[in-house]
Amino acid sequence: MGKHFAVIGDLKGSRQITNRAQAQREIKQALEDINLAYPACIVSKWTLTLGDEFQALLTPEDGMMRMLDELMMRLHQYPFRLGIGYGDISTEIDPHLSIGADGEGFWRARAAIDYVHGNGTGGMTSHFIGFGNLKDDVVNALLASSDTIRDKWTALQKETFHLMLKQGIYAPQFEQHVFAETIGISQSSLTKRLNASNIKQYIQLRKLIETCFREWRDEHQ
Repeated sequence: MGKHFAVIGDLKGSRQITNRAQAQREIKQALEDINLAYPACIVSKWTLTLGDEFQALLTPEDGMMRMLDELMMRLHQYPFRLGIGYGDISTEIDPHLSIGADGEGFWRARAAIDYVHGNGTGGMTSHFIGFGNLKDDVVNALLASSDTIRDKWTALQKETFHLMLKQGIYAPQFEQHVFAETIGISQSSLTKRLNASNIKQYIQLRKLIETCFREWRDEHQ
């Protein structure tokens, strides 16, 4: 129990999925892979709760936002919204399964999902409720800015970001010449992609969200 970050994922257009059984298998596998890859960020594992929803309890260690981005990459054929809530969890926490967990954190995550449903413009896919008006506004401005950047990516720019994740690159500064050589393009071509897509600025915003979560969590414990 105690205060934690509850996250609810809600598939967009789930009613239009023709093969729901196949979709559920793919989503479940993706969640299991993410659980294995990011144990330090997880209090209670990602769990498929309904046909079109999944949830987890998280801790904002270094890697939390990268984890969310990798989940989006893994489920790119099933776009989803994210509601993030910070608050008390009133039920016993099962580290292996988040079904049945309840409390203020999940209530706020649900309210955050509802907010995206009603206000999801400009590429918005995520929202946060938990620290209070001003701090929540700061986090949500960072989320909205990063969502807007990502929403404008071309297929090639998305592929570049996905390749960065696969190579473990999730920082604004990295050895671009090494990465360019790895993916078989010139450094100048990579620089053009990064500049046109604002990928480095995107990562900077996401890392700042993580920092806010850590520092403000410590203040609210």
